[in-house]
Amino acid sequence: MICLLLLFLFAFLNLTFATCPNGSTQSISDPTKCYTFVKEKTNWFAADQNCSAIGGSLVSLHDMFENMVVSGDAGSIFKDAATSDFWIGAIYNSLSPNKWSWIDKSPFDFNDWDKGQPQNTTDSVCASVIMNGAKWQSKNCFEEKPFVCLLQPKPSICVEGWTYFNYTNFCYKVIVKKTTWYDAEMACVSEKAHLVSIHSWQEILFATELAAPYSTNKCDWNAQTWIGMSTQDKNVHWEWTDGTPFDYIDWAPGEPNNPGLENCGQILSGIPCTGMTPAVLYNFFCNNLIDNFICKKAP
Repeated sequence: MICLLLLFLFAFLNLTFATCPNGSTQSISDPTKCYTFVKEKTNWFAADQNCSAIGGSLVSLHDMFENMVVSGDAGSIFKDAATSDFWIGAIYNSLSPNKWSWIDKSPFDFNDWDKGQPQNTTDSVCASVIMNGAKWQSKNCFEEKPFVCLLQPKPSICVEGWTYFNYTNFCYKVIVKKTTWYDAEMACVSEKAHLVSIHSWQEILFATELAAPYSTNKCDWNAQTWIGMSTQDKNVHWEWTDGTPFDYIDWAPGEPNNPGLENCGQILSGIPCTGMTPAVLYNFFCNNLIDNFICKKAP
């Protein structure tokens, strides 16, 4: 699991984040991708036409992480659709070297066929994903199912130097400067922002990925990233500098520790070492100088 998480965290470090079209969801693993989940059931061909009409195509899936995330989201969104699977953009093509190909013409470099799949029948030439387990199956293209479209993001709505995250509708900026937690917060305030608050698993993954290129990649607690949480009562209560609720709690093992001493928050943005876990919350000494910090503000 940790290896998969690390692969995700450091695979897309050089990408520029943008905003997804209305009604779509930004990929948490690849910010150049947006997904639209359509509950209305239709056949495979009509589904792809509907995706084309909004500027995309039926979704293509290129690794296990993406496959699991899209399937998990589909399971939540399509739970009332009285169906067990949804259309994706894979179709059998006798002229393709691998026989199966993606309708968006991207490489067919990943699959997750269920046992006994794909079927060797002339009418089962379109692929769907079973929401319970994320396994693929070949189906008759004229069956009616919900579907997922893949779209490209629009240009960012944040000012230059800031990164928009469609999932939260906020802008983020990494500032590379060795500083204390207090000075980091003041620097964010000077930009009409606050140190980043974290309210979901998606947001902490995004923040970790955003800061990772600026880490010194050392097994050093001071080579990490300040975030906006602090405590005034020896770890009993924690709060965010932007005043939002402390409603996401995912501490690293053994954290928070040293009550009354480590009163400020950080995340690991360098390559983690043994005993150091990415994308979870740590408390740390507020007066230590840390490599960088993340500011967050509304567009």
